[in-house]
Amino acid sequence: MPWGEKLLFVGTVTLAVLIARGANEIVSLQNDAPQVASLVSDATLPTASPPDAPALLTTSTKRTGYLHRLSACKGLPTSWAPDVDRNRRVTDFKPVVIAEGKVALAAAPVSAGCWSSAFGLRNGRPHKGVDYHSKAPVDIYAAADGTIREETYRDDYGNMIVIDHGHGVFTRYAHLQGFGAFGEGDTVSAGEVIGVMGNTANYPIPRHLHYEILTGEWGEQAGSFALTPVDVMGLPEAE
Repeated sequence: MPWGEKLLFVGTVTLAVLIARGANEIVSLQNDAPQVASLVSDATLPTASPPDAPALLTTSTKRTGYLHRLSACKGLPTSWAPDVDRNRRVTDFKPVVIAEGKVALAAAPVSAGCWSSAFGLRNGRPHKGVDYHSKAPVDIYAAADGTIREETYRDDYGNMIVIDHGHGVFTRYAHLQGFGAFGEGDTVSAGEVIGVMGNTANYPIPRHLHYEILTGEWGEQAGSFALTPVDVMGLPEAE
């Protein structure tokens, strides 16, 4: 057989082999399709936020789980927002702050979320903490070592935890979907999960954590509501 015909013959055989292999792979993919569809149908999708909830922006976390960068939620009213850059990142965010000159606290003790409301007047009423929003339920962490002083439900705060960190410093975590493994009187370490972000209250609200830093003395009658709220953004950064 001339060399030209030999090359043509070899090329034809090779092409036929490749076509046959391709057909077998297509059949294999078709056979696997029901399994893939089953995996997709069994997947757990994140819970959608209420229609009026602000959109979640991407944030980063430290190994402890605390946010070390924070962005403002989309649609956040200007009066409720901190100073942000053109990417809506909070410009003066301090991941860990010092309260009463002695207690280091996480400024955003959540595993994910965006800033949805600042400290101060909101709609003419005092907002005694800061809010962090997430579309899906995320873990809430103890902002520092301490003892759980209160774990209860209130119509205005929903499922709520207050931690006593000593030196007259407390933190409040409100609207939790549920509590962690700890109860009143238990000690917790910084970064331990104490609950899950939720939207519990006696009125409709988007999923968020209402977080307060409080100072002073626990009231005999008023309890944690005898304490003085402090703006987390106004506290100095821990060194």
